[in-house]
Amino acid sequence: MISESSSFVKGVVLGGAFCMLVTLLGHIKVGHGTKAHRHEHHHIQAPNKEDVLNLSEGERAELSTSIRVYCIILVKPKDLGQWAAVKETWSKHCDRAEFYSSEKVRVFDSVALNTNDVWVMMRKAYMIAYERYKDEFNWFFLAYPKTFAIIENLKYFLLKKDPSQPFYIGHTVKSGDLEYVNGEGGIVLSIESLRRFSHVLEDSDKCPEQ
Repeated sequence: MISESSSFVKGVVLGGAFCMLVTLLGHIKVGHGTKAHRHEHHHIQAPNKEDVLNLSEGERAELSTSIRVYCIILVKPKDLGQWAAVKETWSKHCDRAEFYSSEKVRVFDSVALNTNDVWVMMRKAYMIAYERYKDEFNWFFLAYPKTFAIIENLKYFLLKKDPSQPFYIGHTVKSGDLEYVNGEGGIVLSIESLRRFSHVLEDSDKCPEQ
């Protein structure tokens, strides 16, 4: 088990998982119609603001409905104050947002994961989200109670990204030789990334819980 006090070990474990994710995703394609390249990390940019301003109302409406973001917020009972703030602020702008808690809590509706281990919580939440919503959403945003996100800006950033390609987006940090995506800054996976990741999570030999 990963104790809450051992943040360094927790980071290494989570980092190892997402480094494995990067390896498995293989090709990362930037935008529509571009060639695929092999990279461990790829810096991508939001579309040009002028291009967005020149979109017709019909095109804007179509983009608004085509970029559908499902928000996964991992919480624990000790986070109730921040939990309430997230519920009343930025999570309302997700196309759908659900809280995944370490245990059942009566105060807020949540999906009880019945574990206090951060990695196992993340693992279970991703698998549940994929099985329930793989045909309904094309982008999946994982966050924590301390995360603050402007979903409209995220959608603007994803405007020219193809969710059928294995994108992952997040803040990369380094611990020794290990580079990984820091979950507290939020992690965005395209539906194709989540599909590939879910298949790995189902294989206990490749990706054990502990």
